[in-house]
Amino acid sequence: MTPLERRHAAIEATMAKFRAEPFQWGQVDCARVAAFHLKQLGHKIAISKAGRYRTALGAAKALNRLGYASLAEMADGLGLMPIAPARMLIGDIAELEGDSPVGTIALYAGSGNVFAFHEDYPGLVTAAPHAASILRAWSVL
Repeated sequence: MTPLERRHAAIEATMAKFRAEPFQWGQVDCARVAAFHLKQLGHKIAISKAGRYRTALGAAKALNRLGYASLAEMADGLGLMPIAPARMLIGDIAELEGDSPVGTIALYAGSGNVFAFHEDYPGLVTAAPHAASILRAWSVL
């Protein structure tokens, strides 16, 4: 399987699992979706070591237990390669502007779109963020 095919397969598996699921801290949130996605690509993710959480504050404490202050810091800590947002390929991870205390991350869907949670919709949506709202990006391969 080529790298692009691996990326596509991982996105398909992640979306099949999470697209219809409503956002819920500790069950279906940015961190859980990204962790599942990265596991599909062979990354070793030990998110369960963070413990259980059910609120934004709990998520911040869980990240802190892993030694990180934000989801972006965790992406760096996992050894993901930082890239310019303009160089993202399908399946890469993007940090978006947001008001979550742990930060907001999304999966790049291609053509300028991301799969992310939005306060106006209960589950994952395909969104087209403004280029300026993509703060950072990481390659998954």
